[in-house]
Amino acid sequence: MARTSGIPVGVDVRERLRTAQRAEAQAIASVQKALAAEAEAGARLDEIILRHQAGLSKAALAVHATQATLVRTSGLERAAALLGVSSRVLRSVVKDSALDGRVQATSANTPAATPAPTIAPTET
Repeated sequence: MARTSGIPVGVDVRERLRTAQRAEAQAIASVQKALAAEAEAGARLDEIILRHQAGLSKAALAVHATQATLVRTSGLERAAALLGVSSRVLRSVVKDSALDGRVQATSANTPAATPAPTIAPTET
């Protein structure tokens, strides 16, 4: 078959080309749809992570506040013994708790950017 302008001459050849182009267009549309679904799932995951990080930060602040209350009630050394942590670690928690209280007073319910560290018991 001779070509004059780069377009297939035979009807069957043109039909095969159109069929291949339709299949290609459907495949591209499927890829785009899958990419959109992936982006949507990623956005939902990010939202869930942020929500739970905020909850974790609030819980960590509550732990610090209650530990600081115990220190004020029982004293640093006694609170450390009761909680099974070193007084040095507990002193840091009390200091951080005081700072957290000042930040919360000025930030109007904004959760902390990162969760506060938890205190692991020390071996005696």
